[in-house]
Amino acid sequence: MRRLLPLLLLAAPPLAAQSTLVSVIRQPRATAAEFTVPITELQVKDRGEFAHLHLGIGLGVRHWDDGDNALRFVADANATANEVFLGLGAIVEAPQGEGAFLGPRLRVGWAFHPRWVVSLEGEHLERPFSSGITPRRRSNLGLVTTFRF
Repeated sequence: MRRLLPLLLLAAPPLAAQSTLVSVIRQPRATAAEFTVPITELQVKDRGEFAHLHLGIGLGVRHWDDGDNALRFVADANATANEVFLGLGAIVEAPQGEGAFLGPRLRVGWAFHPRWVVSLEGEHLERPFSSGITPRRRSNLGLVTTFRF
C-alpha cells in the first residue's frame, strides 16, 4: 500500500488535465443522458479565442416517455472553436428485450462558455440483423445541453 499511494498521486495530474463530458438530450418522445470520458483532448487558447478537441467513449441511457429504457454506448469526437460546436459520434443502443440499434449522430451548436454548449442533434440508428417485420430504424432530432467538467 505504501508504494501504491505515491503512484496514484503521480497519476492524478495527467487525468486531471482531461475533462469528462456530460450531455442531457431531450428528443420528441424521449430523454437521454450520456457520460463520456476522454481518450484524448487538445485545447488551444490565443488572445481570448479558444479551440478544444475531445475524442472520447462513454455510456448513456435513454428513457422513452412510454416507460421503456435503453442503454447506449457512445464513441464521439467534439470540436469547439470560439462559439461554434461540432460533434460527430457513433451510437450503439440496446433496448430492453430487443436487438441492438447502431448508427451515426451529428451535433451542431453554440458554445456559451468553453465548458457549456447547447446544440441540435440528429441521429439515425438501424438494427442491421433483424427480420423484415420488426422496426428497423430510429431517427431522432433533439436539443442537447453539454457540460465539460
